[in-house]
Amino acid sequence: MDSAQDNLARYLEMETILNRFFGIFDFCLKGCVLPELERNGNQPFAACCKDKYYKVYDLDHPSFDLLREERERLYGKPEGVKNSSLVSPCEYHTDTGCVLPTCKSPICLAFMCRKSIDALREGYGIYTYDYLGFNYALEWILTGDMSLADYTEFRQSCLDMIDTLEAQSGKAH
Repeated sequence: MDSAQDNLARYLEMETILNRFFGIFDFCLKGCVLPELERNGNQPFAACCKDKYYKVYDLDHPSFDLLREERERLYGKPEGVKNSSLVSPCEYHTDTGCVLPTCKSPICLAFMCRKSIDALREGYGIYTYDYLGFNYALEWILTGDMSLADYTEFRQSCLDMIDTLEAQSGKAH
């Protein structure tokens, strides 16, 4: 079994890959946040961040403890975050969205609403993104319950999705 530190390193590698994926797909800002702000006269709102998910869903496990410690080292404790949104219960969520570029909880990193999954399927023909499946895969990476072979396959699947997005959007990196 790998150490909690090894598990965290794999998790953070997947977070980098998924951040790249979401950076190319970019549905949340264009498909949700901007239209909602326009509809509500630029008033803040919480579309997907309706709970303190890092408290509700993070597991009692040494790797999750390491993730939380790294998050707090980089971005501060939740209660110390300035400009927290008044409409979102998560302290890491401000009026401009999540302040965590890294060290997100698996539930937050994996989340895609139904509307965004439909846009991924209809716009890019990508049917492999399953929000709960990705959440569990990220948890298993962090806890060490995912084998190295399965991790390698999952990682490659995410890279393949990025290749598809880049090919269809003309955003090769």
